[in-house]
Parts: sequence; C-alpha cells; structure tokens
Amino acid sequence: MALDPRLLRSFVVLAEELHFGRAAERLNLAQPALPQQIHRLEQQVGTSLYTRNSRLVELTDSGRAMLDPARAALRAAEQAERAAREASRSAAHPLRIGVSLEIEDVVPVVVAYVSDHPEVQLWLARMHEPQGHEILGAGLLDAFIGISAATGGPAVSRAPTIGLPLYALVGPDHPIATRSAAPLSAYRKSTIAMFARDHSPEQFDYYVHLLSEGQGRPALSIREFRPTGDGSQPDILSEINAGHAVGFGTLASLAPRTQHLRVLPFDPPIFVQTYVSWHAQRSRIADAFVEHLGALL
Repeated sequence: MALDPRLLRSFVVLAEELHFGRAAERLNLAQPALPQQIHRLEQQVGTSLYTRNSRLVELTDSGRAMLDPARAALRAAEQAERAAREASRSAAHPLRIGVSLEIEDVVPVVVAYVSDHPEVQLWLARMHEPQGHEILGAGLLDAFIGISAATGGPAVSRAPTIGLPLYALVGPDHPIATRSAAPLSAYRKSTIAMFARDHSPEQFDYYVHLLSEGQGRPALSIREFRPTGDGSQPDILSEINAGHAVGFGTLASLAPRTQHLRVLPFDPPIFVQTYVSWHAQRSRIADAFVEHLGALL
C-alpha cells in the first residue's frame, strides 16, 4: 500500500523538530491532529516510529531507517506536482515567438529550444519587422527576433543575441558569380537591391551602415523595392538575375529565392547582429527562452 504523502510530511517535520507543538505549528495543524497522523502512519508501516513521553520525543531505529526514504519520497511528490503545474501553465500560455523574414536562420534555433523543452507549446510566426514590432507592442507576442530596434514603447525591451553571417546574391552573369567568396569591396560598383526605406527605416539604415562600412548611403548605389504581402521578392530577383543589381541577406532568407542565382559568402565574413525584443508582461516560459537566447552570444 502506498503511503500518504501528508502523513510522510508530518513524520519528517516531527523528526526535524522532535516536538509535537513546534511540528504542528510548521504543518499548520491543530496539535491533537499530529499524534493521530503519526499513529496512522505507524499502523500503515506496522512498527513504531517514535518513542515519546511527556518530555521527550525520539525516533526509534525504524523511524531513523525510514527518515531518508521519506524525505526522498516527498521530494519526488513535490517534483511531480511542480511538473504538472508547469505543464498546465505551458498549455494555457504557449510560447508566442515572431521571427523576421530577413533572418529565418533563427527559426531552427527556436525549434531546437522547444525540442529540448517538451513542456513548452510553441506558436511561431514569420513576418516583416514592422509588423512584428507592432504585434509585440500590442502584447500579442512574447518575443520577437529581428535586426532592428523594437518600437513598442516602454513596455518593450531588447537585447542582442546570435550573429548571423551575411551573404551576397548575384546573377549567373555577374563578374563575381564564378568566385567562391569575395570581399565587400568587390560589390562597390554594383547596385544594391533593398526593400524601400519607408518599409522599415531602422532595418534599412542598419544594412546601409553595414554594407557601406559606416560611410552611409552616398557610398552605395541603392535601388529600393516594395515588399509583397507574402514576403516574396519577384522584382528584386528579376533585377539580380538580369545582372542589374545584387542582393544581400542571411543564408536561410536567401536560399528559397536562389533558383539560378549564386549565394556567395564574404571574405572576410560580415555578420548581422540579431536582437530579441520582448514584452514586459511576458510569461515565465518566455523569461526562460529570452535568457537562453542571451546565453548564445
């Protein structure tokens, strides 16, 4: 017969206090109830666990032998109860994460985290950065991962997380297409295809600063394009394929768009700094996820 955890808890607390009054106070029990619980436990195990008189309470040999297993059983019961509560909270509040379409390389990192934490229920959406920041600011996401600053006001914070290598996307007839890698300077005379600045000013300015090595837009020849609602880039790809422009992005964001185009790394490498932004009212589950991303730096 399995022992009642409540009786085991009373047994352990009394063993620690060796005083019925103090033990009953710790257990929030009326003092007469504690001897009754100890008696019921002794009946279940079939032996005396304490010797007691008007002045003294002591463990018997059987009581001393039972103390450590009783503590272990209580710890196991507490762990099981805690796991059940956490699973219930996870189901009631899934981890709601948004990822910028510009850095889809982050998606496997998010999925891997959830795979390592099966108690977490994931809700993942890929979206343009302005949309992601807007939804985050409204409290409908726990966190958003992108490359530009959060704009959700004082309720939103951000911190750096993983850096992603930047790649160039060139047409098959581009002079650099036959190379395995090229420095940034090799693209100086090319027109750079980018989403229009008014789509996401901070993201646009970030790339201009990165690709011009701090010299700003006058150092670059840029052609701006309007993004489509589904995140595709048909106009940009046509211009790159025709040799009229080059594109830039992380590997996962460029890979679905390559077709006959070449994806080339930079030599030396260039890295895009990503950030996780989170809402002040995030859940405990989101806290753990944000801390995990911070540890990847």
